[in-house]
Amino acid sequence: MNPLQIFPPSSLNDPTLAPNLGGYGMRFLAEGDSWFTVGALNPLKNANLLFEMRFEQTAVAINCATPGDTLRRMADTHRDPEFVDLLAGRRRRAWDGLLMSCGGNDLIDALGVRGPGIPLHLRLLREAAEWGPAAEGAARYLSDAGWQTFSTYLKANLDAIVALRDRGPSKGAPIFLHGYAVPMPRPAPAELGLGPWLLPSVQAYGIPTDDYEAVAELLIGRLAMLLAECAADAARFPNLHFFDSTLIPIEPAAPGSSGESGDWINEIHLNRSGCRKLAVPWAKAIEAVVVEQRG
Repeated sequence: MNPLQIFPPSSLNDPTLAPNLGGYGMRFLAEGDSWFTVGALNPLKNANLLFEMRFEQTAVAINCATPGDTLRRMADTHRDPEFVDLLAGRRRRAWDGLLMSCGGNDLIDALGVRGPGIPLHLRLLREAAEWGPAAEGAARYLSDAGWQTFSTYLKANLDAIVALRDRGPSKGAPIFLHGYAVPMPRPAPAELGLGPWLLPSVQAYGIPTDDYEAVAELLIGRLAMLLAECAADAARFPNLHFFDSTLIPIEPAAPGSSGESGDWINEIHLNRSGCRKLAVPWAKAIEAVVVEQRG
């Protein structure tokens, strides 16, 4: 099996560093969040999904991903110029597919919306006085109106990604999205003082500790269902493919742990073992689509 060869966009500007894209069996343009980039912070300990991909054919990706990226930024032609340039600008080419890691930071940002007077449709979590009956389980803490707002936002930004793809020679090329594994809200930041990300939100809304995992599981499950719904809507999102990583068994982190635990290097990022569990089957699914569409 061949590991995915990964290069930054800057490598294309220097003839001595530029990869011979034509020498690979598959050529991808990658864009996304820290699930495509976190390994760069500490390559000896961390990993990301791209690092762990393996294909039958040789494959290369030009990776435009940035930690903290959201779909809105990816779709913004002014804030993500390299991705736009490589897809539909001066350096455009016909890519065999777009690899995208998106939705996770958008979800985290939405969870972080809190404060007095913010209406339910603008936040994902309910204040204690708004909680539903205990029989609803973790759903009692979630704002359905806020989720509808989030869904509308995500779909609108995917519309922009599809439109951007179809502006250049990669028009109609497959877009590959992955889901996320279920994290445990816990005091486990990344290096450089980043995070934790989920813990402050569930604490701020007073959610009981015993329900942290159930709330995270429900949120990640809803995100997976939303992305799957988009992929199933071929009229609105043509050639969009979603890999449901929630179906892959991942060893959870221990509640309250503050460092590497289970398949997790910190609160929201997988370690090398966890990334490999998701990346290998996703790569297989990606290659099957590319091969099928080539005929």
